[in-house]
Amino acid sequence: MGQPASSETQSSGPTLVLTRENIPQNVIKLAVPAVAENLLQTMVFLTNTLLIGRLKDPAALAAVSLGGLFLNIANSLFSAVSVTTTTLVAHAWGAGDYERARRVAAQSILVAILFASVVSAALWPAATPLLVWMGASERAVELGSMYMRTILVTSLLGFPMIVLNGVLRGSGDTRTPMLITLIMNVCNVLLAAALVFGVGPLPALGLAGAAVATAASRLLGGVLALLLVMSGKRFLQIGLHDILRWERQLVAYMVRLSMPTAGEALIMRLGFILFMRTVSAVGEVALAAHQIAVNVESLSFMPGFGLSVASTTLVGQSLGANKPELAEESIRTTMRFSLAVMGALGVVFALWGPALASLFGSTPEVLALAGNAVRIGALEQLPIAVLMVIAGSLRGAGDMRTPMYATLAGTFLFRVPLVYLFAIVFGWGLNGVWLGTAVDWTARAALIYFLFRRGAWKKIRL
Repeated sequence: MGQPASSETQSSGPTLVLTRENIPQNVIKLAVPAVAENLLQTMVFLTNTLLIGRLKDPAALAAVSLGGLFLNIANSLFSAVSVTTTTLVAHAWGAGDYERARRVAAQSILVAILFASVVSAALWPAATPLLVWMGASERAVELGSMYMRTILVTSLLGFPMIVLNGVLRGSGDTRTPMLITLIMNVCNVLLAAALVFGVGPLPALGLAGAAVATAASRLLGGVLALLLVMSGKRFLQIGLHDILRWERQLVAYMVRLSMPTAGEALIMRLGFILFMRTVSAVGEVALAAHQIAVNVESLSFMPGFGLSVASTTLVGQSLGANKPELAEESIRTTMRFSLAVMGALGVVFALWGPALASLFGSTPEVLALAGNAVRIGALEQLPIAVLMVIAGSLRGAGDMRTPMYATLAGTFLFRVPLVYLFAIVFGWGLNGVWLGTAVDWTARAALIYFLFRRGAWKKIRL
């Protein structure tokens, strides 16, 4: 790193006070906006599912599920770059090296825009073959391809928004990504409601209306994030010349650091594709019920995600400031929060799973299956709480490999074979699918906790 910049170069955004007494306050300060952001981000696709569910069309709901699957695969690759950006910015910020933080941010934006061009160009022609490969019905393939391609139109800025939010999180600002996502969500809800069913002179476009609304909201979010970062009002000011300046060594280092996280994302998504093929084999009704149950359970991922973000930033900034003992205490505090909140949500799922599923207004058969799945999902909450916080902590320290190993083992030793065994071989259907995933989450949490306790993450130097 270069010499620390003077305090005048800092952003006017939130600044963390890195002391033991401030750890609970810092966790809440970082986690609450991140939870709200992820909740709102999930609501973009959740809104589509809710509205399409009202159409009483299982093929359209399956199209959202399968089309969204491949878009989420693309999102996860950008999340890998975002995680690396957050880690490097957090370390530089904690060390007071704001010039390096600015350079990392600028190069991350450039990489994200270039990568978005490649990913969008690759997914456009592949949309139909991918959905056919997933075993979707002919109508679901047609609708799903349209859904994916409509959203890809605006992905040149929609995908990089993920990385831009990572820049802000690394500096300790989780509030701005939350506000951007709030604006996106309001835009999506209003447009989707108007375009799916038709309002006034607007025709009822059905699934196409939901796709247009999502595409427009993603474009808006990307533009807002880019303008805020470049203006210097939420981060160190980054000019267009900074973004266009190609720093080969820094980019190569960032890409190398991102590879394990990208590999983890690809492993997870490949496993998920195989997993979804098993769900599809159970039947279209089960697939629709699974999508509803996933959307209900995704609400519990929000606190886990927020606390993972908090742990990444706090560990990164603490280690950057050469305070490893503060990093360890931050992890312990964040873990206590995570277990308490997600444990409580597990109780809610166990008691009121069918009632939560019924909010999606599908057919009685679909809702009955979804309600049972949500109740089984209650078993996953404590393992997920452990997994998310430890994975976030390790990434904040610069250890991107250990979470990848846990994902690799969980996906191919537990999730894929057990889901197939329980759902198809034993004939347990969707209940078998969710029991298999519960075993998978538990195994991953146990493995990553064991690797974390070995303490190798404390010795990493970025």
